Amino acid sequence: MGGMAGFGPVVEPGVEAAYHERWEPRVFAMWAITAAEGLGAGSGRQLREKMAADEYLRASYYERWQWSNERRLVAKGTIAEGEVDGWVERLRGGEKLPTHADPSQAARVLGIVRTATEELGPTSSTIFAVGERIRVRRIDSVGHTRCPRYVRGVLGEVVGVRGTYPFPDEGPRRGEVEPVYAVSFLSQDVFGETDEPGWVVYLDLQESYLEAA
Repeated sequence: MGGMAGFGPVVEPGVEAAYHERWEPRVFAMWAITAAEGLGAGSGRQLREKMAADEYLRASYYERWQWSNERRLVAKGTIAEGEVDGWVERLRGGEKLPTHADPSQAARVLGIVRTATEELGPTSSTIFAVGERIRVRRIDSVGHTRCPRYVRGVLGEVVGVRGTYPFPDEGPRRGEVEPVYAVSFLSQDVFGETDEPGWVVYLDLQESYLEAA
C-alpha cells in the first residue's frame, strides 16, 4: 500500500506461496510476454495506483496486475478498448479458445525474465556522504512515488551509495538521473517504541527524498 498505515499487517498467512489460483501464473506469463515483446506502454506500477480506491482494495494482487496489463496493451494499441470484455462474452457463448504456438517466443521471454535487471548507473557526485545524518523530506506527492510514507520526516543515516537511477515520481523531474542511497533507520524512530527489542530498517532512497538533518 505504498507505505500507508491502517491496512493491517504486511505478513499474512500464505504469502510464501507464489500463486494461489491456477489463473495467476497465466497473468504473470501475459505480463512477461507484454514486457518482453514491447506490446504495452506505460508503467504497470503507476497504472495500478490509478485504479479507483474501492476497486483496488477489492482486487487481489494478480487481479491488479491483469488490470494494469490490459491498460498497457490498450495504451500501445495492441488491443482495442473493450476487446477483452468482447472475448469474454464470445468464450462464454461457446466460441473456441484461440491458441498460439511459438517456441522461439517462449524461449525468448524466459530468457528475458531470467536475466533482465534494472541496473543502477555509476555515481560521479553526491550531496550526502556515507555516515552523514539525514532526514527524509515530508513530501506530499501527487501520483506515483517510491518514498514510503512511514519514513517521511524520520531521521536516518546514510550507510552506502547504491548508484544512480532515473527519478521515478510523476512530475516534471521524472526520469532525471540522480544518486540512490542506502539509509538506515532505528525501528523506534520509524514505528515508535514497542515491547520488542529495537532493530534497524534499511531503505534505498533517491537523493531528492532526503535533506540534511
